[in-house]
Amino acid sequence: MRSSFMVQQSVTASEGLHHTPRQKYRKGDRTRRMWLEREEEILATSLLGLVASGWKSDNGFRSGYLTKVEDSLRQEFPTTDLKGTPHIQSKIGAWKKSYGLLRSILSRTGIGFNTDGDNKIDCTDEQWEQIVAADKDAKFMRTKSWPYWETWKCIFGKDRASGLGAESVHMAADRTRAQMAGGQMSGAQMPGGKINDTASRQSDKEMSATKTSGGKRKRDLSDAPLMEYLGNLHAETNARLEMISKRIGYEFDCGKAREDVFDKLCTVDGLNLAQKYELCNILGDKPQRLEVFNGMPPTARLGYLLKLIEDK
Repeated sequence: MRSSFMVQQSVTASEGLHHTPRQKYRKGDRTRRMWLEREEEILATSLLGLVASGWKSDNGFRSGYLTKVEDSLRQEFPTTDLKGTPHIQSKIGAWKKSYGLLRSILSRTGIGFNTDGDNKIDCTDEQWEQIVAADKDAKFMRTKSWPYWETWKCIFGKDRASGLGAESVHMAADRTRAQMAGGQMSGAQMPGGKINDTASRQSDKEMSATKTSGGKRKRDLSDAPLMEYLGNLHAETNARLEMISKRIGYEFDCGKAREDVFDKLCTVDGLNLAQKYELCNILGDKPQRLEVFNGMPPTARLGYLLKLIEDK
């Protein structure tokens, strides 16, 4: 009887083990990492530099761009754990998604950023309800700040040839002409949205008859706002390019200084070869230290370099 009870208990336990659902635990997403503000600034600057250098392609950037960005981050943060894949690639993907949503939102009439300088979307509650109804992904974007909007336009825009990152001139012109039309009908329309073919053909004939005499003058008048818009776009473009060129110039100067650092170390008496090798890495990793070293009088350089070795 005892044997029968033990067998029954064993079967019951086995059945209970068989029918109990197995718990699954999902591992943490290793691609997620909180970025520092300074890290985001370096990422944005690096991508702008790639755009200006012709690294942008139709579908993003040329192969190898992640290594370039990773190198830029490592120059500023030598001990960083940020990698091209997955961290940088994931961050750029998130930025691109936000850019697409913002572009769609800001293309609506009467929608823009507020005047407080915090780069937040300014619209009425009714307008926002319409935006969210059209795209649910935009739900949480109204209360957030978007300081990189202008930068994203340069990075993710479609104008690859000039590296401006803004809309193409043709797209801007089409949108401007649509705004100037002010909702006017292109042909005679009947109630219910049907087009009166007779009136439309008559209108076409009249337009054809007057095209030679008055077409050029009317076109000049209608294109005046367009020319003003393109002029403003050109001014904004120049400002962006100036900012990019300054950054690229700074990076070039730093790169040239790093190339010459060993020769300058050889002019400092009191350093052995091993110390010079070590100092090449120390000064090369931190552009600020290299600038301080280059700005020092020759008599003060030895003490500063020995201090750097000691602190390391």
